[in-house]
Amino acid sequence: MKHQTINKMIATLAICGIGFISASAIAGPSYAADTDESHHAGTDTQKSYAVKGEVVAIDQGAGKVKLRHEAIPELGWSAMTMNFAVADKGLMGEVKSGDKVSFRIAKDQSTGQYVIRTLQVAQ
Repeated sequence: MKHQTINKMIATLAICGIGFISASAIAGPSYAADTDESHHAGTDTQKSYAVKGEVVAIDQGAGKVKLRHEAIPELGWSAMTMNFAVADKGLMGEVKSGDKVSFRIAKDQSTGQYVIRTLQVAQ
């Protein structure tokens, strides 16, 4: 009787161990998130998105440009009109209200907001 109980315990532990190992193998190693937007020490690389739109308004003092932009499927954004902060206010001198523009946005790590990294009149 004692051997049957021990054998059942060993069998149960073996099944649990195999289940754990299988689940770990299927899930893969559990590293920190390694996405385009994750922060890696010593690098300044981050995912940016190329977008086309039209300048609606410019607020030089606030460092913001209001743009009517196309959809950005990678972010799940439909076409809309919104204000974007500009990483470099010097970019704002290149465009005026009504201009068709090409620009790149990227998430600002300190605010979590998307900001304009490049901005130019569309060719």
